[in-house]
Parts: sequence; C-alpha cells; structure tokens
Amino acid sequence: MGSSAGAENSESVSGLLSVQCGLCEGLVEAGVTTPCCTSTACSACAEKHLENNSGCWVCENPIEKDQLVVNQEASVEVEKLVSGLLSCGLCGETCHRAVYLSCCEGAIACRGCGVKQVTCNRSCWTCSKVNIRSEDLEADQLVRDAINHHKDEGKHDKLALNKIFQRKIVFLKELLKRKDTLSEKTKDVVEITNGAEEGLEPGEEPPDATPDRRTSPTPEKKSSRRDRSSSRERRRDKKKHKHKDDHSRRDDKRKRKHRDRSRDRHRSRDREKRDRDRRKEDKSPSPEKNEKKENGVGSFAALQKRIRIENELVERKVKERIEEHIGSMVSQQLRVRKNEIEKEVLKKVDLARQNMEEEVKLEIDLMRKLREAEEKKKMDEINAKMAQKEKALEEEKKKLAEDRLAILEHQMKIEKEKQKEKKKQEKKSKQEQMKILGKDKSRPKLSFSLTKS
Repeated sequence: MGSSAGAENSESVSGLLSVQCGLCEGLVEAGVTTPCCTSTACSACAEKHLENNSGCWVCENPIEKDQLVVNQEASVEVEKLVSGLLSCGLCGETCHRAVYLSCCEGAIACRGCGVKQVTCNRSCWTCSKVNIRSEDLEADQLVRDAINHHKDEGKHDKLALNKIFQRKIVFLKELLKRKDTLSEKTKDVVEITNGAEEGLEPGEEPPDATPDRRTSPTPEKKSSRRDRSSSRERRRDKKKHKHKDDHSRRDDKRKRKHRDRSRDRHRSRDREKRDRDRRKEDKSPSPEKNEKKENGVGSFAALQKRIRIENELVERKVKERIEEHIGSMVSQQLRVRKNEIEKEVLKKVDLARQNMEEEVKLEIDLMRKLREAEEKKKMDEINAKMAQKEKALEEEKKKLAEDRLAILEHQMKIEKEKQKEKKKQEKKSKQEQMKILGKDKSRPKLSFSLTKS
C-alpha cells in the first residue's frame, strides 16, 4: 500500500510540492512548518535561513526558531515518495535498468517493460506519442546510479534523489501545459467545424485556425553545444530545412491557386449553362407553364427549386472548405512532425559520430600504448642481447690476456733456458781453453828453474 501511495503522489504535482523544501527545493529532510503560512522546509535549511533573516521565507512574517513545528507527516510521505520516484511507470516495481523517452524525460520504466510497451503499441506510455521504436529508449543513468547506491550502501544518495525529484516536478508541469494547449487546440477545431457545419453565407469563408509551429506537443531538448564545428553544421542544416520548407510552401500555394482557378472555371461554366437554359425556357414558353404561372404554382415551385439548389451549393462549398481546412491542418502537422523527426535523426547522427570519434580515439590510444609496449619490450631484448655480447667479449678478452701471459711466460722460460745453455757452452769453451793452456788442474804444471847444479 505504501509503494502504491508513493507512486500516486509521485505522479501528481501537488503531491510532490507538499514534500518540497521551500528553500533548497529538494526533498524535505526532518521537515518543519511555519505557524504563519504552514510552509514546509528542511530543519537545517530553516535554521540557517533564520540565522541571517528574521522573517518567513514565503510570507516574510517575523518568526523565531522556537516557533517552528516538526512535520512528521512530511517525513512519512517522503519515505513513501522515494519508492515511487525509483519505481517503474508500467509495472510499479523498482526500476531494473531504468530508461526513458526523449518526449517524456521524467517518466521512467524498466528496460524490459519499456521495450515491451513500445514494440506492442508503438507509442509513449505517458504522452501517447506515436511512431516510437525501441531504439528511441535512452538509459536513465541518474536513476540507475541512485538504485545501485542504495543496493551497495544500504541508504539513498540525497543529491541524486533531489535531482530526480526536481526533474519529476518540471516534467509534470510541462505535461500539464501540454495537455492545456492540446485541449485549447481541440476546442478551437471543434468550434470551427461546428460553425462550418451550421452553414455559411455564399461569400463567407471559414476562419483560418492554423496551429502555431513554435508550440509543439513534445518538448524539444536543448541542443548540446560541444564544439564549433557541430554548431556550424547545425546552422547549415537549419538553412537547408528552411529552404525546403519555403519551397514546399510555395508549391502548396501554387497548387491551391490552380485548384481555385479550376473550381472557379467549372462554376462559371455551370452558371453560364444554367443561364442559357433559363433564356431558352423564357424564349419558348409552353401553354402548360403559362397556365401554372397564372395560377401562381409555377413561380413557387421554381422558387423552391432555386432555394434547394442554393442550399446544395452552400453545403458543397462548406464541405469543400472543411476538407481544405482539414487538409491544410494535416499537412502542417505532418510538416511539423517531419521537422521533428529530421531534428531527432540529426541529433542521433551527431551522437553516433561523437561516439565513433571517441571509440576511434580510444582505439588509437590503445594501439599507441601497445606499440610503445612492444617497442619497449624489443629495446629491453636488444639491451639484454647487447649485455650478453659485451659479457662474452669481456670473457674473450680475459682469455686472450691469459693466453698472452701464458705465451710471455713460455717465452721467458725459453729465453732463460737459452741463456743457461749459452752460459754452459761458454763455460765449456773456457774449460777447453784452460786445458789447452794447461791451466787446468788435471794437467801437471811444467816448472822451470835457472839455478846451476
């Protein structure tokens, strides 16, 4: 029962305004009311207001903090209304993957319920706008985030709820205005058709009740000005559509003139024929007609016939005027609808182009990052190979140095052996010389004496 009551309150402007804070314009939190005009507000907002001002925020009568009355009913209604704000407009339960239509942004529904409604009826579930497809459904990220926050944290996000609440109030006010304008237009059309059916004089024309093109039944969204190029393209498209409308208007005018001329020609021919027949009858009157005229019967019958013919002509004129008027209204409505569809298509094309550009940018960034990672990996591999090669070169250099040292040591040994052999040979040659000279100890020494015996 609480969820149904909250849904009913969320669908009426008075129910929403009863729980709206008069200062922050959001949902009332710990609501209080003033004794002077019983206007509601959050307790924190009211205290902050009374710190700087001494009067009521609505009627400006002097009040104090002690005079504020706690409004428990408002807090209870807020709890009921929160479930209504986050509930589906078709099934009445909490929205699952909330969506909305561009014509009625405040009316949300589950994605499954919205697709089912659109595919079955091809119309909006709030304003009954026709020719709607499932591709027109847009994701309501605000409601989705609010529901996910409540699931994760176990409590509602106040900022998101206030935004949804304010959007709902604006939407309901626009819906009421739309209904009023539609009812006024239908009344005007009914009055025009009734006046035409009652009968017009031969020279009288029905008043034009062309609907204003500026007031359309569906509110147009403000075009998002993201960059200068898109604004230039929009201006060009507007000029093109303006030229097309001018051409179509001129063609309709030419066709209308041609139709009026042909109708006037036919009427003039019929009139001339009737006048000719009448003249013939006047020239050759029969004796029976003369007798009837004398009695006064023929003149009355002719008068009745003429009145009947004139009534038929008037009825035919009225029908033609009504058909022309209805045709012009239908053509104008179709033109307005065509312009709306073209604008929606252009909007969707802009969004698709922007999405494609973003996707292309993301892909380019990913490719650049992958290429940088590959280049870094290749550089690391090349550096590792270079380090290995340098290590191998150093090891080879060490081996070469060791081999050189070994060769030098071997050469030193050979030179030392050579020197030893050379010394040995020198020593041998000296010994041989000493032997030859007798200086060797092994050979006896010869002694000579000069004394006489």
